[in-house]
Amino acid sequence: MKAKPIKVIQAGNFAKYGKVIELTSNHQDGFDIIVTSESPGWRIAVYEVQRRTTGFMENHPTSKESFEPLYGTALLILAENSNPEDFEVFLLDKPVCLNEGIWHQIITLSEVAAVKITENLEVNSEFYYFENELNPMIYF
Repeated sequence: MKAKPIKVIQAGNFAKYGKVIELTSNHQDGFDIIVTSESPGWRIAVYEVQRRTTGFMENHPTSKESFEPLYGTALLILAENSNPEDFEVFLLDKPVCLNEGIWHQIITLSEVAAVKITENLEVNSEFYYFENELNPMIYF
């Protein structure tokens, strides 16, 4: 597998995967609805990440999913539904909400990282397994 750059999350380069959770110019009185979803309920979880490599990604065909960094340094690996091998890597330094069906995985660069996750109450998951582990590396 070839090297991939770590990208900084910005509204433009993230749009095909979902939304960056941040105030836009449309907000009034400091309140801005970023994402809405018809759903019979939702749940909030804290995910403590100790994985520094990964051999798989997952997606949820019927659920949006937010990732909000709490502590540590994590990478968010993402791919559109049609091709999980064509992934991008983002530094998870701001909250985001993924669209339904986006392949994703989180790995940590620090000893441990924690991420707050919000998703539908009932979540269907699909998994994709890579031929080789994905490992973060620094090149000079």
